[in-house]
Amino acid sequence: MRRKLVRTFLCVALIGLPTSGCAGVDTSGVTPDAVVPLDQASLADAAANRVVGIGEATHGNKEFVEARTLIIQKLVRDHGFRTVALEADFGGAAAANDYVMKGRGSALDAVRALGFDIYRTREMSNLIQWIHDHNAVVPDADKVCLYGFDMQRYDLNKERLLRYLALVDPDRVRPVEESLAALTDATRSEQDQEKVAAAATAAERLVAQMKGNREKYVRSSTEESFVLAVHHAETIERGAQLQISGNDYARKRDFWMAENVRWIADAQGRKKIILGGHNGHIDKSGAAFAYESMGRLLAKAYGEDYFTIGTDFGTSTFVSKDDDSGERKQFTVSHDPPLAKLFGDEPLGYVNIAQASLKPGNRRLLTSEVPMGNVGDGFRSIYSHLSWTYTVKMVPAKAYDALVYAPRASPVTPL
Repeated sequence: MRRKLVRTFLCVALIGLPTSGCAGVDTSGVTPDAVVPLDQASLADAAANRVVGIGEATHGNKEFVEARTLIIQKLVRDHGFRTVALEADFGGAAAANDYVMKGRGSALDAVRALGFDIYRTREMSNLIQWIHDHNAVVPDADKVCLYGFDMQRYDLNKERLLRYLALVDPDRVRPVEESLAALTDATRSEQDQEKVAAAATAAERLVAQMKGNREKYVRSSTEESFVLAVHHAETIERGAQLQISGNDYARKRDFWMAENVRWIADAQGRKKIILGGHNGHIDKSGAAFAYESMGRLLAKAYGEDYFTIGTDFGTSTFVSKDDDSGERKQFTVSHDPPLAKLFGDEPLGYVNIAQASLKPGNRRLLTSEVPMGNVGDGFRSIYSHLSWTYTVKMVPAKAYDALVYAPRASPVTPL
């Protein structure tokens, strides 16, 4: 909260200063030769890798959700990808997976289960519906499985954990339920910290107890259901640890998100994974953060097998939480991105950075530090007057392998 107040003060103090555009960045030799319409991109460059990350410059834009959908569809249909992992609650994504894999519920139920307002949109519902419809007509081996790699919600993780314990160790259900009672989605932002700390300790002990009873529990269930139940318990523990971590919240979250991606790849044996999340988490260079972000950690873990697609905009009207009122509102921001020259007149273009860099002018731009759009799920109207509040300076060639650009990005349609 203190940092938000400081930022607001700075915005007020500097409101009369002009914002900067492309000053200092040489774009004279930049050409759009490498751009292709996104819906015509083969994505063979991305498909050669084990993990493909697709970023969003802002969470509340229609074009970026639709770009992610187009990329997922192409990688699934043409390149054998069978896993989609989102910056969403693990338990909520498990509920959404019940819909896409087994037809339980509806696409609307699924997006609500994911745990964040950014997903409760028509565009996200369309993606979930497409995965469901794809799965309905293909063999089991070709079905697309859905995961969440975040850990900021409790309710659906607790529900699935307790359901499992009722099967394998019924006497543990009530004690576990009571020990975790302080952890709920509804009270997450206001719960007493001592109660959260006690519940975090209880969750940690539960994880150890479950692992110690692995053989017994697997005999009463299956190896797969045991592994999933333990991960639900670990997700609850990490969510509680985040609540009491203070200024270390963001670093721990990115670290555990990276760990969760690796869990999906290794413990779940998912060989070709598509990640969807904010640019800041996907970016290999971690330019938006002072700590090692999820993208930096995944780049270390997978090396050249981690392919990242970043996004940017010229003007963006997006839906976000208003940090002043707490309501979800539309905001509009604009900047003059040097990268725009790579895309010419394409309304939603795709550029492979290595290919574009064959031209000296493009290479000079892509290896320079440039501003790129960067808005999380929280904004204030005053920020729209200062480009440094909604952009981050970064070197595109260090952060991404490919770029998608929308000159005018429009808002999502909330459900």
